[in-house]
Amino acid sequence: MDSLAIFKTAVQYEEKIRDLYRAADGIIDDDRGIAIFRALADDEQSHVDFLLYSLEQLKAKGAVDIARLKTSIPAKEQIETSIESIKAKIPEKMLGDIKKALNSALLMEKETSAFYRDACTKTDGEIRKIFEKFLEIEDRHVDVVQIELDHAMHNGVWFDFMEIDLEAE
Repeated sequence: MDSLAIFKTAVQYEEKIRDLYRAADGIIDDDRGIAIFRALADDEQSHVDFLLYSLEQLKAKGAVDIARLKTSIPAKEQIETSIESIKAKIPEKMLGDIKKALNSALLMEKETSAFYRDACTKTDGEIRKIFEKFLEIEDRHVDVVQIELDHAMHNGVWFDFMEIDLEAE
């Protein structure tokens, strides 16, 4: 698969997940949840914009400026250091159909990450670096959505770790 085809497919993935986040904005009735979905939708839109710009640059110059690819979503390490303050801000009862939206988002984010992981194996040089950066960003999205879903499910799991131990000691 050539770079142009991979970029075109990437646009489709990014538009699909962006549209899910935009649709969730109308479903969720929790201000914090709305803010999270809007931030993720905005980040995905910036990916669409970058990819469309990159397609034009590839056609015209045969190169893309990776420095233009940015994200507002923090790295996993930053999220881990602020877990307690995040937990304090999440309402105990999340209203609306947030669990369904988060489940859908998690599946789509994982699918998008898998696409970028595969794209990394099919490209090289600067194009590969771009897809490696996209993979890093999409993995951040997976982390954020997983944190929110864990809390919304109230299943004792927080960021892939059991919060409580039900075993008698």
